[in-house]
Amino acid sequence: MDSFAIRPTTWPVLKIVSRNPLMRVSDRIEAATIPLALLLVVVAAACAGVLGTFVHDAEKRKYAEESATRHAVIATALADSTPRALPSSADSNVVARWRTNGVEHIESIAWDHRVKAAASLPIWVNAEGNRVDAPTPAARAAENAVVIAVVAWWVAVSTIAQIVGVVRAHIARSLDAQWERDIRDLVDGENGRTNYP
Repeated sequence: MDSFAIRPTTWPVLKIVSRNPLMRVSDRIEAATIPLALLLVVVAAACAGVLGTFVHDAEKRKYAEESATRHAVIATALADSTPRALPSSADSNVVARWRTNGVEHIESIAWDHRVKAAASLPIWVNAEGNRVDAPTPAARAAENAVVIAVVAWWVAVSTIAQIVGVVRAHIARSLDAQWERDIRDLVDGENGRTNYP
């Protein structure tokens, strides 16, 4: 029967504080990079959450202001719509009239389909009665906040991974160079480090 034992002294992270005389400084640095990188990933997640919360609150306020200052009115087409010269999301232009706060407005507006004269056109206007886009739904604030938080966290994780890769590559190059020097010393007998004359 095989026994199973957990030996914390063999965990790679504990190489950082090992008293083993064969442990080089580069080994300790390499052992420290992964735990440090994981800590930074967790900190980046917390920072991304804070950023997402900030974006959510700011956009929620902005969308609430839009909802408070914009309202729907019914405009009346004064003539048949005319096709637009350039293709776009709107198929035609129509001259329409609407009244807001006792002030009459007449304007040519882009519309997504052809309309006849005297047709009713639901539009959104601001406090001055000028035509504006419909207010943004409040749910968009949460969507934007999640997207920004995830992108910020992903950028941080990618940057941390790049730094870990650079550190490990530098350590590997340094160790390779050290091995080359030691092998050259052994073969060529430089610095009096060999036993033969």
